[in-house]
Amino acid sequence: MNMKKATIKDIAKAAEVSIATVSYILNDVKTQSISDETRVKVLKIAQQLHYVTNRSARSLKLQKTGLIGILLFKDLEPHPWSDMKYVKTLYRLEKLCGELGYHVIFMQIDEGAPSYDMIRERNLDGVILMNVDQQRFSTISRYFGFGIPVFVIDSHIEDTLFHKVIPDFEGSFRLAHTLLGEAPEFLVMDAYNDTDLVGIVKRLSGVDEDRIHVYESRQGLSAFLSKFPDRPGIVVNEFLANEVLRTHDRIVALCTSHCPEMLPERAAKISYELNDYKHVTDMMDRNIHDADYSNPEKFIYLSVSS
Repeated sequence: MNMKKATIKDIAKAAEVSIATVSYILNDVKTQSISDETRVKVLKIAQQLHYVTNRSARSLKLQKTGLIGILLFKDLEPHPWSDMKYVKTLYRLEKLCGELGYHVIFMQIDEGAPSYDMIRERNLDGVILMNVDQQRFSTISRYFGFGIPVFVIDSHIEDTLFHKVIPDFEGSFRLAHTLLGEAPEFLVMDAYNDTDLVGIVKRLSGVDEDRIHVYESRQGLSAFLSKFPDRPGIVVNEFLANEVLRTHDRIVALCTSHCPEMLPERAAKISYELNDYKHVTDMMDRNIHDADYSNPEKFIYLSVSS
């Protein structure tokens, strides 16, 4: 005998909200003011009741599989270190997920021909997106099943339903001022795919726009640095800092790839706590197993460790 299909009315009753509220949430109506807690609760109950619509049938999560998907979006403008800058983060996430009993499925997403087969074909318990831009996030988010927790690393996605993980740039810049002994006169930074995050890093640095360089090429970097001979500055990403150290010693490197050991001892450096990712995986695990769990903490900042 076939099991009766869940309806919006069933979801509304279980969530103790109106049918209209459930409809707004399931159809992603932006004009309605609905709390994040209510959205999460309704989406999770829809998942638990195996609610299926034509729009979401292919991506609906029907049962727990113990699989976590990690999708790394390749740099839109590749640099020599693009393939290396997330290696330590990936290793740590895989280890932490394994300690919780999950298996990790990893996939890299190209700009040219992105394939979301892993999302469509696998019944994932949770998803971690790394270095995703707003446009591709909007495309891929339609494949997330109801109630699947999503964490976004190194992006500033506007949707408050998803958790964002970024370094504590504000605290980093304060410490960098202290290490330099004076205000920085320039900022050199690695490009992130998410332009909003690039803008936030620029603003938090306190450096004027005309004194900020987002890396594109070695030639462009050299031309920019020639304007600041022997002047103090900050460099975001240790791979890029190695390039800057060819001509400038008075810098502080923000080691966003968690590889401070690759820099010479003379270089001033700021690192971030990799173990903070345990908080991320613990939140994801609880989200998966507890339908009533909703954490209002939408931004998780990797703490400065040195």
